[in-house]
Amino acid sequence: MSEKEEKNEENDDIEAEIMADLEDLDNELDDAIHEEDTNELSDSEDEPSEPSDQEEEIEEDGIKSNDQEINEPESDIPAEEGESEDLIEDLDEVGESEEESEQESPISSDELKSDAEDEQSKKKNIVEGALFVAGRPISVEELNIKTEIKKRELEEILNELAMDYLMRSTALEIVQIQDKYSLQIKPEYTPNVKKFASGGLIPDKHLKTLTIIALKQPILKSTLVKIRGSGAYDHVKFLLDRGFIETYKKGRSHEIITTDQFADTFGLSRDIQTLKKQMVTQLGINDSKKDN
Repeated sequence: MSEKEEKNEENDDIEAEIMADLEDLDNELDDAIHEEDTNELSDSEDEPSEPSDQEEEIEEDGIKSNDQEINEPESDIPAEEGESEDLIEDLDEVGESEEESEQESPISSDELKSDAEDEQSKKKNIVEGALFVAGRPISVEELNIKTEIKKRELEEILNELAMDYLMRSTALEIVQIQDKYSLQIKPEYTPNVKKFASGGLIPDKHLKTLTIIALKQPILKSTLVKIRGSGAYDHVKFLLDRGFIETYKKGRSHEIITTDQFADTFGLSRDIQTLKKQMVTQLGINDSKKDN
């Protein structure tokens, strides 16, 4: 074999070795790559891969939303408790307001009742004052006109006043004389207080006419006029207004007698004959003069 052929054969062997080495290296690289891929796949299954920025934001939003979802019940629970407490407080306030309204209702009712009582008491005082100022018997009709209080109310008030004075320890009383009412001194106190009356209980001229009527009762008005003159008409009206006398139609004139109020006012007997005797004794006159 020539030198050239030997050299060519040597080159072929070297080339074959190189190719074998390259092939082995290539196989090793393939194995290494395959092993690395297998490891990466295994790692990806075992450990999550690092998320991208967008994925991190998404995950953070998800975590936040999850946290909110988790925290919301926790925050709702106190809120519900707070609302419950507020509701309880509202209910307590409602209960208290209802209790206050229940407590205020009787008060309001009492106030209305008190106002009505005050009004009734005022009317009562007006009637009492009217009787006192008048100093004579007053009819319900006259009281109705001058006080503008209804007649039915006046009758109730007068009866209450009469009962009030009856129950009191007082020298005054309210008596009814026919259809009139009078505030006067009780008979047992009349002798003790009549001397304090200004000008007497009644004016002298009227008192003289009344004395004649009391001593000569029953007496006709016409007879009284002959004794006392024409002024007797006014005297009779005055005495009638004050409830000291009563008149009855008799023929063309009127017959006059004294009333129980007259007897009570002057501390005399209500029996006419006994009353006459008492007056005769008090006035110091004899029977013959009385009869004349």
